[in-house]
Amino acid sequence: MLELYNTQFNHLDEERDVHPILRANPFLIEDGLRLVRGEKYPSRDELKHIDLQFEDSSKTPTFVEVKWNDISEKQMVEYRRLIDKSYPKNRILWAVPLDLVQKASIVSKYGIELKSFDRHKIIQIKNLQTKTNDYLQQIKSILSEPFKVNMHGESITFNNPMEACYFEGKAETDRMQKKLGLKEQNIGRQLDLIKSLTGGHLTEFHKEKILFLIWETLRSPYSYKTGKFWRIMNGGLIELMKERQQRNIEKLVIKIYEIADRFYNDLSNTIKEVYDLNPKRYDLSSMTLFELSKSKGKTTFSIDELIKCFIDEFEIRPSNPPKKIKHGILNQWVENIVSIENYENDMAKRLLELAVLKRILIPRMGTVDMWILAPSKKDNRYIAERQTCQMLFFNNDVSLYLDIGRDY
Repeated sequence: MLELYNTQFNHLDEERDVHPILRANPFLIEDGLRLVRGEKYPSRDELKHIDLQFEDSSKTPTFVEVKWNDISEKQMVEYRRLIDKSYPKNRILWAVPLDLVQKASIVSKYGIELKSFDRHKIIQIKNLQTKTNDYLQQIKSILSEPFKVNMHGESITFNNPMEACYFEGKAETDRMQKKLGLKEQNIGRQLDLIKSLTGGHLTEFHKEKILFLIWETLRSPYSYKTGKFWRIMNGGLIELMKERQQRNIEKLVIKIYEIADRFYNDLSNTIKEVYDLNPKRYDLSSMTLFELSKSKGKTTFSIDELIKCFIDEFEIRPSNPPKKIKHGILNQWVENIVSIENYENDMAKRLLELAVLKRILIPRMGTVDMWILAPSKKDNRYIAERQTCQMLFFNNDVSLYLDIGRDY
């Protein structure tokens, strides 16, 4: 075991592997730090740069130099001089693994604070990111592959499954006008949300956390309209897909869920333990909303505020379907009547709904701005019920949060 640990330690690169983990998880250095940027040049006149720039809980500029292998006293002198010249009020932190604390204790001579982190935890996180990346690449591959749909005797190929879901048109046949296409915009939006989650900047730094959201998107209670009525699937979209399961699009969703579910069964408990069983550290919905609440100085938000936050933070955007397709058998162009306008809002609402189902957000009654699924307890288990809301309250008490896998 020790030999494996030393091998992993030797193979980690400070700049490539360690810095991104600390940027994504500032609490490993100090609670309350907010990332400003990585690699800060304190002076325009010199090429020396410090690894990370944060603000602490009192908004003091806080500069962090990370040391994974060795300590340089000369570097401490230089950085103290450079930063004092540009930032009269500042903090400089030297972040080192526990085994380098004694060697780094000389920082106090230069008014620099010493912060320690667990080397083994960094290695654990890196290993989890590597394993999770395999699952993510499988999902990304499925969502980027061409998808075929049979339309009136002809196989039409779309660039990806989402574009196929967003196509609906009418063609003239000998007998009548006929509707063509999958006509599955709801499924398309869920798949597009998953695609956005696999490709944004958050995925780059939070690989081991993003698959929780993907799993929850498919497994959390889901509602859809059938005729005049709404149906709630407490087992999630995946329950509906397994109930149908006739077409390739349902089989594709099931395939993605099986990948996400393997991740959940294999790694979710380990990830939670690495992050001290604290949703503020492993749940991206919670992390995003804690940061929003802190930056805005409030806990009650309009739906529009939250939708904008989720769209920006998770870089949500829908795929663009073709405006028309050529049907060879019918020898005519078929116009697409589907508009994807505001689809990003609908996708963000699903993330908002997941936060409500986990009791991170709590609906506030008032004018009906939106219907949303909210938790309701029945027979020692939670089910979802449709509820109106105008505003949403951010619940910062993590002890009250629900776990989709455990509670539903």
